[in-house]
Amino acid sequence: MEKTSKLIHKKAMNLLRENRVKKDIETDRRIHFYVKGDTSDHSVIFDKKINKWACDCKFGALKEKECSHIL
Repeated sequence: MEKTSKLIHKKAMNLLRENRVKKDIETDRRIHFYVKGDTSDHSVIFDKKINKWACDCKFGALKEKECSHIL
């Protein structure tokens, strides 16, 4: 995992504490999550085969860093 800022880590902990992360579907290869973000909802996928997370949020796509939705 990349080094993350304290702010992003704090936001991630709040998402979990506020019960805004829900497991949607699990297959042999992937686990899909639904995350209720502050401004919009997000789809998060964990690929078990390659041990990698992906999120559809703009932060992750633009900054190419781990966002609060996947921590």
